[in-house]
Amino acid sequence: MYRVDTDEQAQQQIDALPAEALPFFAELRTLLEVNPWGGDPVNDQNPDGPVRILTFGREHEGLATYLVLDDLRRVDLLQLTWLE
Repeated sequence: MYRVDTDEQAQQQIDALPAEALPFFAELRTLLEVNPWGGDPVNDQNPDGPVRILTFGREHEGLATYLVLDDLRRVDLLQLTWLE
């Protein structure tokens, strides 16, 4: 199990999510806790890189960018975007 951390900027983005996005964000958090490597690499040239992206939402309206820190069993949520 991984711990998901957010900095102040990411927390502001979470706080700004519309109510309809919250259940999808909860699912995303759970997925990141269990399988953070399930996302795609940000850089296709580095497929094993620790910076990953993952879409979420009914129609993939959300995009999360995060950093996997295996040695700490931690995921740092870097950026969260919700398209309305």
